[in-house]
Amino acid sequence: FAIRAVASASASASASIVVIGSINADVIVRVDRLPRPEETRLSPKNTVDVLCGGKGANQAVAAARASCAIDDVNDDDDHNRVSFVGKFGADAYGAQLFHELEAEVDLTKSARSTRGSPNGLGLVMLADDGIPSAVVVGGANVDDWPENDEVLARELREAIGNAKIVLLQREVPERVNIHAAREAKKHNAVVILDAGGSHSAVSLELLSLIDYVAPNENELQGMANAQSLATDDDVIHAARVAVGNTNVKVLVTLGARGALLVPPQGEPIRIKGMTLPSGTSEVDATAAGDTFRGAFAVALAEGRSDTEAMRFAAAAGALAVTKLGAMPSLPSRQEIDRLLGVHSTCVSPRQPRARGVVPLQFASRLNSMKARQDLFTYSDTNVPEVINLIKRMASVRGVSSLFLNYPEHFVDGGKALAAADLRRAIRSFKLKMGAVCVRFPEEFRLGAFTNPNENIKQRAETLVRDACRAANDLGADEVIIWPRYDGYDYHFQANYDEAWDSMVASYRSVATSTECNSLKISVEYKPTDEKSRFSFIPSTGSALLLVDAVGCPNFGLTLDVGHMLAAGENPAQGAAHVAAPRGFF
Repeated sequence: FAIRAVASASASASASIVVIGSINADVIVRVDRLPRPEETRLSPKNTVDVLCGGKGANQAVAAARASCAIDDVNDDDDHNRVSFVGKFGADAYGAQLFHELEAEVDLTKSARSTRGSPNGLGLVMLADDGIPSAVVVGGANVDDWPENDEVLARELREAIGNAKIVLLQREVPERVNIHAAREAKKHNAVVILDAGGSHSAVSLELLSLIDYVAPNENELQGMANAQSLATDDDVIHAARVAVGNTNVKVLVTLGARGALLVPPQGEPIRIKGMTLPSGTSEVDATAAGDTFRGAFAVALAEGRSDTEAMRFAAAAGALAVTKLGAMPSLPSRQEIDRLLGVHSTCVSPRQPRARGVVPLQFASRLNSMKARQDLFTYSDTNVPEVINLIKRMASVRGVSSLFLNYPEHFVDGGKALAAADLRRAIRSFKLKMGAVCVRFPEEFRLGAFTNPNENIKQRAETLVRDACRAANDLGADEVIIWPRYDGYDYHFQANYDEAWDSMVASYRSVATSTECNSLKISVEYKPTDEKSRFSFIPSTGSALLLVDAVGCPNFGLTLDVGHMLAAGENPAQGAAHVAAPRGFF
């Protein structure tokens, strides 16, 4: 098998729950009481505690710990996966928090700041009664999301995938939440918005895209401009004022009083506060609301009713107030089940592997299965050859994904193979679709994107668009183009400037086309080939120049280690050069 280094991170399996939000370093100061205006208080404790926090990170870890794994044999199973999507600072806090959080949740769609932004901070004053007051400094949580709406939407689309639940908070810009909710609804995910982070009303645009909004008492009071929430009737009235004539359910946490779920029509659901476990007391309520919402998301993902989900979430929230600090207080599934009096059959989900930039995965193009057919003795005679090759690949231990050549693997005996049949075969053999790889047929032997015949060049572009259409039908997120015929055999044979301009125009045309603009389009350069002695893209440096010239956010490189060695390059150095200015997809 060839080892690939790609400039686009291979998409990990879709998580069941995706949390998009903030990550903060919580700096906790103990106070006997909150200071009055212009008053300075001396803390009874001579040191501060610095802990991992932020509403997004808290809820992601709360959901991960509340999730149920029946066994830990297959940690790649999507069922209980929780993914966090956020922006970590470029400072020491960012590095520390990324390291801490990757032991709990999937961070493959999160990133460190590329703008030098500091990490978000939560400045928490914790009184003796365990009630916190805090000021949040946004940092990278606010500043590091893509400014271009198309780029932001694509980033969130890839992060959400086929999630069941998407959990949002208001410690990130509202435009991030709107784009995230819009992408989530395209895939029929349930969207929960934690109202924390702002006491202002939620915009009608965002309300139209979500299923639940979850404020606490103070947040609901601000959203509805209510004078008092002393009674349940007050809460119900304020909830309906806050969401107006929308179909949003309002999930209000009321501290020790419990919680209320107010639907658009019908009777509200009321649950009482959960009694704390024997021998414990309320120490720190910082993460109680985040724990409640993370656990509520888990229960919904498991198919529970709203009432059952609220009881499950109330138990988790009660446990969270018994320990100091946001992250340390988040309970495990076994603790939640125990408080509910349920015999737990769950084990803690296996911790994710340390991932760095992307998780290590192994894949192969289907062509690698053609060799030594005599060893493949269990092929079926009544199915297309491609199906047998997929079956053979599934028998290779450690390979999880496959790459299909286009058009080669989409025809059999001159007849087109339906994408639905290929997708069904891939899934039936427990494989995942990687990328569709364009392999130009012999008709392009005088060039594809550099062919002097404009009609042939247009056919090459059409072939790539057709490959993108096939990729979308298969659920792939990437199309890889190998420009095998775009080269020359002798020095001074070609007009290099014209060939370059022709390539740039064609790559830009396909990358921005309707068929391809939602996919990652990458070029896999090779310095030399029997079909063209010298390539117009002979090196990593030339390939980077091409990416810059094309200028499309979904256009990048696939770095083939074998091709880089053929070019006399150091693959590790080449990958570092690709990552340095722009990072991976």
